[in-house]
Amino acid sequence: MNRKEINLSDMMQSVDEFLTNNASLIQTQTPLVQAHTRLHAINSDIFLLNQQQAIDTKGDTVIKGNQKKELVQHLTKVAAATAAHAAAIADPKLKLTATVSEWELQNMRENDLVVKAKTIYDAALPVVSSLATWGVTQADLDTLNADFTGFKQKTPAIRNIQVSSTQATANLKVKLKEGKTLLKETIDAMMLPYKNLNPVFYGQYLDARSIVERAAGHATKEAASKDTATSTAK
Repeated sequence: MNRKEINLSDMMQSVDEFLTNNASLIQTQTPLVQAHTRLHAINSDIFLLNQQQAIDTKGDTVIKGNQKKELVQHLTKVAAATAAHAAAIADPKLKLTATVSEWELQNMRENDLVVKAKTIYDAALPVVSSLATWGVTQADLDTLNADFTGFKQKTPAIRNIQVSSTQATANLKVKLKEGKTLLKETIDAMMLPYKNLNPVFYGQYLDARSIVERAAGHATKEAASKDTATSTAK
């Protein structure tokens, strides 16, 4: 959430808490109680959406980067052994398949890297018994298989997190607008009679209803930010 949205959300939570603490004073007003219940539900939704929005993919991106390094390292090893075996048995097709530089692998697009890894893995698997003399065993092929499989799965996983966060941001704006409208159009109107019925209670409501502008770690109440409730009370 941006600063303005945080301030609005804080105000909505403040009103929610105020009405909860003074439930006995509004319990006979069923529509007001129902509106408060709606506000509480909106605040709960905002809390959950804010958590979804705040999910950070930096950690996953770092892990993915490390996975790529390991994939390139193991792929280079298997490719070199396979190309050497191909040269030894004069198999030009196998040699062409396995010949690739570490630089090429490091600079390949992610999808191309996975495809190349699978291609070399498939080419090396049938001749794995002959690769031992070139320093590659079945364990190396198993590691390579795990590497490109895990790397392939990581990209959509990160993308899905980003999509979820983007959707949460959109839904959050909708919920904030819903809560603001509920206060402005419904709760403010039903609280106004308390200005005469219970002036102290109404004044406390206005305090809860005011938006506290938070900037650079400071909090200052702005009378002009009291929204419709304040202007209605005048």
